[in-house]
Amino acid sequence: MSALQQEFNVARDLQIIEPTQHHSKIVEFAKEVAGQESHHMPTSVEIFSDSGRWYCQVRRGNEKTRPMGPYTKQQAERVQEVRRALIAKRGTARIMFE
Repeated sequence: MSALQQEFNVARDLQIIEPTQHHSKIVEFAKEVAGQESHHMPTSVEIFSDSGRWYCQVRRGNEKTRPMGPYTKQQAERVQEVRRALIAKRGTARIMFE
């Protein structure tokens, strides 16, 4: 058997392997679980005052986000409304809790 025939046989026997995808089912599963889990825990968007400055904070169960602000009271109320609307639309999966 010549060298050319050996190379042809080796090339014919090789299978093409596709590169791995970085967005695997595991990532999709984690997003799905996070989405489901966030709907089972009570979530609230609170505003509070500290020395005349107003802050907005999201609370889910025992977890809470860092306070956002300082705002005026009117700005804090507006941020509270927007956060509630976003949570109602998307859930809390994308929110970073401490």
